[in-house]
Amino acid sequence: MTGAFDRLLTATEFVRFDEDLKSLEQNAPSPASTVAPAEAVTRHQERIWLAQQQDQAPVLRHAIAYRIAGKPDIARLLTAFDTLTKTDPELSMRYRFSEDGELLKEPVPDGRGTLEILQAKTRQEAVALVLAHQKAPWISETEAPFKALLIFCGGEVILGLLMHRILEETNCPEEILDNLARAYDNKALMQTSRREPLELDLSRVLAAPVAWLHQEAPGDDGPITAFGTADVTTSLDASLARRFGARLPPALAQDLFGAEQDTLHLLAGIGARFARFVAALGGHETVLAVFPGAPQDQLGDQAEAFAGGNLIPVPVSSRATLAEAEAEVLAQLQKKGGTSPQQADVSPATVPAVHVRWLTDLHRFFSTGSITLERLPLPTHEARRGLDLAVGRGPDGEIVLELVTGQDIRPAGGALLLDLFAGYLRSGILPAISNDLSLADPVPFAPEASADKERDAIQAAILQEFRDALATPDLAASDDFFDFGGHSLVATRIIGRLLHNHCIEVRFNDLFSNPTAAGLARHARFTEGSNKVIGNGNVEVHLAQADDANAPLGFAQMSLWKIYSAFGYGEIFNLPFALDFLDPVDEAIFGEAFLDLMKRHSGLRTLYFETETGDVHQEIVPARKLDAYKWFWRSEESAGVDRNVEAAYRFDLSKELPVRLRFLRDPATGRQTLSFLFHHLALDEWSVNLLMDELATAYSARAGSKAPTWSSQPAPFIDFARKQVREGVADNHLAYWTDMLQDAPRELTLFEDGPQETSQDGSVAGGWVEMQLDHTVSEGLYALAKENGASLFNVVYAVIATSLQKLGELSDLVIGTSASGRTDSDYFDTIGYFTTVVAHRVRFARDASVRELIGSVKDMINGSMPYTDIPIDLVEAALGMTPGKDHLFDVFIQIHARNKLNGSLTGPDGRTIDFRQVDPDKHESHLGLQFEVMEEVIGADRMIRVLMSYQTRRYSMAQVEEIRSCVTGMFEHFSRPDASNRKLAALPRG
Repeated sequence: MTGAFDRLLTATEFVRFDEDLKSLEQNAPSPASTVAPAEAVTRHQERIWLAQQQDQAPVLRHAIAYRIAGKPDIARLLTAFDTLTKTDPELSMRYRFSEDGELLKEPVPDGRGTLEILQAKTRQEAVALVLAHQKAPWISETEAPFKALLIFCGGEVILGLLMHRILEETNCPEEILDNLARAYDNKALMQTSRREPLELDLSRVLAAPVAWLHQEAPGDDGPITAFGTADVTTSLDASLARRFGARLPPALAQDLFGAEQDTLHLLAGIGARFARFVAALGGHETVLAVFPGAPQDQLGDQAEAFAGGNLIPVPVSSRATLAEAEAEVLAQLQKKGGTSPQQADVSPATVPAVHVRWLTDLHRFFSTGSITLERLPLPTHEARRGLDLAVGRGPDGEIVLELVTGQDIRPAGGALLLDLFAGYLRSGILPAISNDLSLADPVPFAPEASADKERDAIQAAILQEFRDALATPDLAASDDFFDFGGHSLVATRIIGRLLHNHCIEVRFNDLFSNPTAAGLARHARFTEGSNKVIGNGNVEVHLAQADDANAPLGFAQMSLWKIYSAFGYGEIFNLPFALDFLDPVDEAIFGEAFLDLMKRHSGLRTLYFETETGDVHQEIVPARKLDAYKWFWRSEESAGVDRNVEAAYRFDLSKELPVRLRFLRDPATGRQTLSFLFHHLALDEWSVNLLMDELATAYSARAGSKAPTWSSQPAPFIDFARKQVREGVADNHLAYWTDMLQDAPRELTLFEDGPQETSQDGSVAGGWVEMQLDHTVSEGLYALAKENGASLFNVVYAVIATSLQKLGELSDLVIGTSASGRTDSDYFDTIGYFTTVVAHRVRFARDASVRELIGSVKDMINGSMPYTDIPIDLVEAALGMTPGKDHLFDVFIQIHARNKLNGSLTGPDGRTIDFRQVDPDKHESHLGLQFEVMEEVIGADRMIRVLMSYQTRRYSMAQVEEIRSCVTGMFEHFSRPDASNRKLAALPRG
């Protein structure tokens, strides 16, 4: 092995090197344990051998080159190659045709002929040596299909690896590098694995990706001269497939992909853009983008050679938007199911194909304790056609692009293409070049470019609204809205803002079915009309008069008032929140902070009363007069006060503010509890979340002895009420509900027998039970929602509906729920009662599956969203019912998504003051059954609880337990991995 060193080393160095080599050979790992017996020639090897014998012109050797960084021990490296080739006989096999007409594969015991040591003056000369060995004819009888070149040039050592395609079934470059590193570190080698190679078909006719860059006979044109440069002419070697490179700054990756910069997102994003880019330049309807099935398991240098058969071909249509193309490619890559381009639904003879690969970090394949490899990008003599793009990351986070153009592409074409593509990535504007170039005709602008630009603008707007609403500035276009805390209330806010701020119309159903910015952009559209500036333009004018404002109730408030008055103005619409402080809270600072909110939101300082004519009005208490009203009590003022008694306090809304905050202290533990009592007329759930966010801001400011600062002033709720009353009821919206509900069942009967004990008819006395779902069940429900493109509420709604159907053997069921009622984005930051109660009708198909029911519920709820400005009492009146006494439904479901009554404040010293919601002890219910789903996120943990309240006159304790058991069991059935395809009829009752 050492005979070739006399032209590189001095005599003294040779003696020392030979001694070191013999010592290492004695201690080298034994290859016996991994040597595989000689195998017969495979069908693939026969076909490759025959193709090469019939035509020596096509180069079937794959070449890669690396600079060895660090301080390589040459003796150890040579011993490692010796071990490698002795361990794997396939690398040194010789192929010959016997006299009997049979192809024989003969091993060479000592692995000779697999390593050559050379010398070069420069790195360019070293690269030329690698390419010369690649281009040389392969004499299969005397040459091994594998060869390593160790090239000394100046102070560098260059490693070149050459592999003939006859090896691609049994060996791959990645495994060779891995075993070389193992042998260098004197470790046991890994057994190589077999893979399915691609068919070799050099005669196959392929469509040209960019026809005007295609050349039929490479080398016919003379060289192009670039005057004034060091290298004044293009390479004259027409047999080379050229490689071009570009590096794009990390900031561009952030702009394009946000936080989603993992391998699959980058590969999908760049690959989809490249396919669309080629389609635009080549004038194609579709381009087939071919990706590796396991991109991080390959070096990324390969074309068809050694890429294996695990490929993912994805047709990318020029008619698709960028968002559509990117989403489709990503979905296919995430499936990880490979096939060959020949098996794709499109023909490569008519549809051009481009390969897109990933340049994997070399440390994944070559890892030793003392040396590393640095890749040297090479052109190649391999027979390549068309375009091959490789994508990777540089050491500083930059995007690395390498474009290989086949021998059928003009020599300077690759530089032009890569330059144009890099420009497209930066600007987002596709180049528009006609295939029918004519000096007389101007090049038309592709109509798709305008549509793409519009779609990209829509995606950008959606993404920004997602980021703002979810407080996630690095959210990417491919991130799922629901995975980052999104829910129906936030969705309503986003849809309103898109329409108001950007004139972009989005349907609720589309958002739930396509919860990513990229996916939703495919279904959104610009509407006619000019943008309105966020915030009502009249707000400032109204604010000057707001303290003395008096107006009728809004529609939703009036609907609530009718029920409130029908039940004797009791505590039925009390919102008895309670907060348990796990850390001491400064009650004085808390009171100051909440006073800031009272001044900011006039809805918290509003009185409600009936006029002499029977109308109901609301009137704002001026901020300067708040001292005349008692609404806050410290713990020292609350000795002996029972929280449950406080929760049942009866407001006199004509004289008292609709809010009572009372601190209580547990005499045993000293812990503070806040009774956080509101009347529902003053605020809804959306408002509670706003309130808690702003309370945290105000407390932090007051803890620092400062007043809070706000970026904007919310519009007063009274303006919304006045506007709504002035505009009146939309008759077509009312008709939507009456048409749906006119023949719906009016009563809910779950049990033949009534409760064991009855109370006075019409009593609202009741109780509640809790259902705490296991973590596994909760996560299963989240997964089911995501699988079906639905919200958690859609799934929970379906579970409860199915449970009630089972209990009462129902075919038709009306369920009440709440809708945000905020159809005007001017009031998204306003605290008030906008929520409307609506009724939906669920019809149970005889043979429906879980998936079908969830889809039906989703379509029903989301489809009704544009009509939810109509309160339920108006629907009941239109159907001849008595509002406040007769009800369209006797069961109600609502979700408290991402409950912000669990959270924290920041104290004066920066410490965290944690608090948790305390469940109320409900003892009234104006409906037979009411389900409140609590979606709670505390830190990194999320859980689902269900509180079910009931009327004792309607259900006995035994029946309540039967309902609870059935619903809990149904949650478990729906949470199982196979739930979507299960038939509802097959689900057990409990």
